[in-house]
Amino acid sequence: MKDIKIPSTKGDLDATIHEAEGDKLAILCPGFLDSKDYTGLRELGKRLNEKGFTVVRFDPTGTWNSDGDINDYTMTQYLTDIENVLAFALKEKSYENILMGGHSRGGQMSILYAARDSRVTSVLAIMSSFGPTKGMKRAKWKKSDYVGERDLPFEREKTIKFKVPFSNVLDRDQYDALGDIKKIKVPIIIVAGEEDKLIPVSEIKKLFDNANQPKEFILLPGIGHDYRFNDDEVELVNNKILEKLK
Repeated sequence: MKDIKIPSTKGDLDATIHEAEGDKLAILCPGFLDSKDYTGLRELGKRLNEKGFTVVRFDPTGTWNSDGDINDYTMTQYLTDIENVLAFALKEKSYENILMGGHSRGGQMSILYAARDSRVTSVLAIMSSFGPTKGMKRAKWKKSDYVGERDLPFEREKTIKFKVPFSNVLDRDQYDALGDIKKIKVPIIIVAGEEDKLIPVSEIKKLFDNANQPKEFILLPGIGHDYRFNDDEVELVNNKILEKLK
């Protein structure tokens, strides 16, 4: 495992690569304002690497240690970042199997990207969000930039704040993961947490119902959206994912 910099259109992306022999690649995408180093994705990356995957985790443009401004943190740019991460990996080596996966917003981005790139051979959407920002949240965001506070990956008692402009919402309006998932013709694993209050099971089921076969649905009893704070829950979630990937 080593830290690397990957060129993108707004500067370099901060990334970590877990290298392996063989022809399997996994690109893991973090959720909204989340870090690539949060325990859920970090441990999933290690587990996939043990199964023979070369794994790349990265922070999108404008967040954490990646270059760019928070104004650049849009879904459009996120898709470009994924494209550049994949290009970087394929420049180093040829891969026959390419897994695109992520948690929450990262799951949504994985769906959107897979619908646009036929090189992706499987998709993993963990508690994936979809659709536009609506209701009071949208109204409040329009009046004042959204301030998202996130804990540091290795020092949870410390936090960082991101001030996200309303342009992020307008950019998100262009994308429809619920529609795009119908375009995906490769295997997809969709994960839901029974205790997820942010992305409820009923919403995740809509994604699953719109997905093509072959598809797998994992419902995790007792697991919420931020399972990353509990190491036992992280292990449980990753075990279920690895079982389905077999």
